[in-house]
Amino acid sequence: MTATARHRKPPLGGIGKRVAYYPGCSLEGASRAYDVSTRLVVKELGLELDYLEDYNCCGAMETKNVTFWGTILLNARNMSLARRQGHSAIVAPCNGCSFSLQRAEFYLETDRDVLEKVNALLREGGVEPLSEIPHTYHLLEWLYHEAGPEKVRERTKRPLRGLRVANYYGCLYTRPHFYARTYAHAGGEEARPRMRETADDDEHPYYMEALLEAAGAESVEVEPMHTQCCGGPHSLSDEQVSEKFVMLILQTAKRKGADLVATECPLCHASVEMYRHRLMMKGVPDVDVPAAYFTQLLGLAFGYSAGDVKLKDNLSDPIPVLRKLGLL
Repeated sequence: MTATARHRKPPLGGIGKRVAYYPGCSLEGASRAYDVSTRLVVKELGLELDYLEDYNCCGAMETKNVTFWGTILLNARNMSLARRQGHSAIVAPCNGCSFSLQRAEFYLETDRDVLEKVNALLREGGVEPLSEIPHTYHLLEWLYHEAGPEKVRERTKRPLRGLRVANYYGCLYTRPHFYARTYAHAGGEEARPRMRETADDDEHPYYMEALLEAAGAESVEVEPMHTQCCGGPHSLSDEQVSEKFVMLILQTAKRKGADLVATECPLCHASVEMYRHRLMMKGVPDVDVPAAYFTQLLGLAFGYSAGDVKLKDNLSDPIPVLRKLGLL
């Protein structure tokens, strides 16, 4: 069964082929491979990312526990910069960044008092207040809707045939639904006033499967581990819990016959790779499944080399697996 066989088929488009690009802190640092491969894939698909000039940290998930207003203001400033560059849509490749921006979007759109206070703070800081709230989309959601499986198939020069992929979305890609604006899974009738047509399935996301299958890969079913938390936000403060989460994800992938884990979040990717290394050093069985960003895999399918998509930057080193399958 293909990824889309049991899901609705939302109409493509609806976001825009040119958007504000919010790379966040990770993609210009430790997750540079994600940024580089993303830019290559976007160019191949005929889309455009307009780099958000002078952006600031989104506060990730940590600041919301310390300061509500500070977190909303950090993201409102980024939204103001996007509007200044003429955009009503922001694309973020990180689950944490998209969560933070979408959370701010929720409060700014649904609470007039919050909007007025934040606009006053923006003015005080010399930043243009928000008369329109830009909407934030995860990179995966944008690529699915503005390019889609057919465009991926069209651009594929070196199909990923024989590659069995466990698609790992992490916990914040579609959660909570009132921030991510996801729709209820088929069969559910729950009312969702802020649902948007472009959003993925909240319980059974499939956009990554659809794009990688279009590039020739085979998806391996790993539910419910595909949206299991990797412990990323707490990877340094609660190592035992994070390690256990990653162990369960990797062992499920291994048991189902996956060659590698595809990721779409820099924090999830780092957590999976770091704890995979630790688990292997401890001799824990069935965790030797490497990880790669989904954009790195698409880049390979589009004809780019391992060096072009920076596969050597991956701690878990997926190159031997891909070479064994004849994909490099």
